[in-house]
Amino acid sequence: MIRCVKNNTIGNRLTSAIILMAFLTISVSVIAALTWQQLSQQIGTITNDNMPTLRSSYRLERSTAELQAALTALDMNTNPLKHKTIKKNIVSILNAIRQSIDNISSLYYYPKIKSGQQLLIANIDSYIALLQQRNTLRFSLKQTENTIKWLHQDLIDELQPLRLEIEWQMMQLLNTPQQLQLKHDTNIKNIMAEFSVIQTITVNVNELHQLIEDSILHRQQNDINTSFDAIAKKILQLNKISKQLNNYPSTITYRQLQQEFTQLVTPNGHLQKLLIQDNINNIKITQTQRNIRNQLTQQENIIQTLVGHADNALAKLNGKTRRSIWIGNLILFGVVFITIILSVILSIYLVGRGIVKRLNLLGQDLQAIASGNLNANIQTTGVDEIGILGDNLRYFCQQMQEIQNSNALNLINNTQASIITCDLNGAVESVNPQALKQLNFCNVTKKHQVWNLFNSSTLTTLQHLFTANGPLMTNGAYNMTVKLVAKNGHGLYLRLDFRTFTQGNDDKVIITMTDITEQENTTRWLESTVAEKTQSLTIRNQQLRDEIEDRKRIEGDLIETQDELIQAAKMAVVGQTMTSLAHELNQPLSAISTRIFSAKLALDHKKYENLPTNLTKIDDLVTRMSKLIINFRNFAKKQSATKPLSKVDIQDSIKQALILVESRAKVQKTTMVNTIDYPLYALADQVQLEQILINLLVNSCDAVANCKQREITIIQLNSPSNKIRLAVYDSGDGFDAAIINKLFIPFTTTKDVGLGLGLSICGSIMTRLKGEIFLASNLTGGAMVVLELNKYDK
Repeated sequence: MIRCVKNNTIGNRLTSAIILMAFLTISVSVIAALTWQQLSQQIGTITNDNMPTLRSSYRLERSTAELQAALTALDMNTNPLKHKTIKKNIVSILNAIRQSIDNISSLYYYPKIKSGQQLLIANIDSYIALLQQRNTLRFSLKQTENTIKWLHQDLIDELQPLRLEIEWQMMQLLNTPQQLQLKHDTNIKNIMAEFSVIQTITVNVNELHQLIEDSILHRQQNDINTSFDAIAKKILQLNKISKQLNNYPSTITYRQLQQEFTQLVTPNGHLQKLLIQDNINNIKITQTQRNIRNQLTQQENIIQTLVGHADNALAKLNGKTRRSIWIGNLILFGVVFITIILSVILSIYLVGRGIVKRLNLLGQDLQAIASGNLNANIQTTGVDEIGILGDNLRYFCQQMQEIQNSNALNLINNTQASIITCDLNGAVESVNPQALKQLNFCNVTKKHQVWNLFNSSTLTTLQHLFTANGPLMTNGAYNMTVKLVAKNGHGLYLRLDFRTFTQGNDDKVIITMTDITEQENTTRWLESTVAEKTQSLTIRNQQLRDEIEDRKRIEGDLIETQDELIQAAKMAVVGQTMTSLAHELNQPLSAISTRIFSAKLALDHKKYENLPTNLTKIDDLVTRMSKLIINFRNFAKKQSATKPLSKVDIQDSIKQALILVESRAKVQKTTMVNTIDYPLYALADQVQLEQILINLLVNSCDAVANCKQREITIIQLNSPSNKIRLAVYDSGDGFDAAIINKLFIPFTTTKDVGLGLGLSICGSIMTRLKGEIFLASNLTGGAMVVLELNKYDK
């Protein structure tokens, strides 16, 4: 159905409204253009008259700040190369200031600023020269100070041999017999006098050096002449005391050093002249800095005056601009207000009611039809384009209802699936031929209910589905399996899928039937087969559990046997090191006996000075013996294989192992080198790790026993981030190629006397520690054993 559109259309009305709005917009634009033209003239005045002054003032102020920063940097600098760079930067800043001043040559203050700038340049040139001179003086002063320190240290070093010689003579006199007591006392007094002279000279040299250091450090606060008068007195005192050493031929170097030292620091000497020149230069620098600051302050005051004049001019122009803007805004607001009123009227009456409201109604009608409600009431009416769309939409709904009814029935009848449709009360509406064939019905009418089509056993369940609280009405879908008896007497299993759907304005139910007889029979056969297999597996699982218990008992016996074997290996290592241990303990015991004898002699002669030293050394020897015995006792303890792994410092384990093997290495003159001098944490057991290291060190000692060069080294190798690799290698002949693959097999050995269990036990312990052990060779052909442990991770 098509309707003709009259001249009173939406397009004509919108065209008229757009022409009116365009006219109002052009009016607003003309007013805005006039206002902005006036603002442009005032901004031109600002740009041409006031901005050059402000720009120059800003540049002068910024350049002045940069100049102050550069002068500060120059004052702090001591590097000659950097001094030239900073000086070049200052020259460029002064050129920028000169250019900024030339840009305001037409102003009243230009001659005053120009003359001040020239005077500033002259002072800065003088300031730069003074700073360069200061750096030169300080460099010379630093060299002189270093020379004084070296001479002072040489003087102290030259006195040390004299002091040691006197101490030796005193020790010799203390050990002389009592029959020469008179001569003994006389010699002691002479030696004490000489020792007192050495000590007095040392004190005076240190005091003189301290006076010089104080004079250099506080040269700007104290009077230099007064300080050097005190230094002169100290030099005379030192020379007077040092004359007592002229009888010693070995003090020739000392006297030469003392003469060179005193000449360098004597009054009116090189050091005093440098200090006086440095003070004079600092005074000049301070005065020049004050002059530069005054000139910069004067220049900043003139700049502030220029900025103040420019601000006053801008304030006046700002008042005029504000009045122009206020008038222009008043006119614009009036026109905009009229435009808004007209826009509201057009929006409400033309667009809102005539177009938007009717389009909303049309959208609601379209949404209802799109959702499948073909019986919806189409509310859109009228004689324009929107009214024609409403009439066409109503005609479309009628056509779609007719097509839908015919298509649904054809689809159900022609599909190969078994389909039944009914209403929400269970009344059958249609049954396709496939469903009639499965149900063994010739014809089904609308008088039938769905539950009447199946066996009486499913009657109650199907009736409950179509109640208000049933699962079908609650969830909108349901499936179930029913059993029918066929004509031949066999069971027929059907799967029923219930789904609700909407047809037009009514809710319906569609039932799809699927023959699952074969699947059901297969499922029942599988259930019986699974039951048989389950019983068989249960019996087999019980047998496996019994076997697991037997294996656990056997494994426990093996672990106990392995622990006993490891303990036996420990005892073997302890037995091998007992001879060297006795030698290691015998030396401290002999030293303790000697120290005790010396202490008794000192007590007899009433010489108590050396008693604390002897007692301290005796205590150190006892501590060393105790530590060695404790290490052997801890190593010999039996450890459980079930002990959990923990954080272990590999560096400590290596140290403990070296202590236990050190005595044997000393006996056979073997050098053991540990390159790991930093903490290294692994996840392991400390005693078991020490046992591995001791076994490897003992094997290395045996390997190098007959070599000219006897050396054993422990290093760390590169490894992944979560691993730690250690290597123990020696200077022996290395592993024989014929036996290297058998070394981890128990009772395999290359020694003349040995059980062949060392490397096998090491391999077992590394397995417990969840690590690896490898055999290799170093660059010189000696044997190398690599241990790989897990790194400790917090």
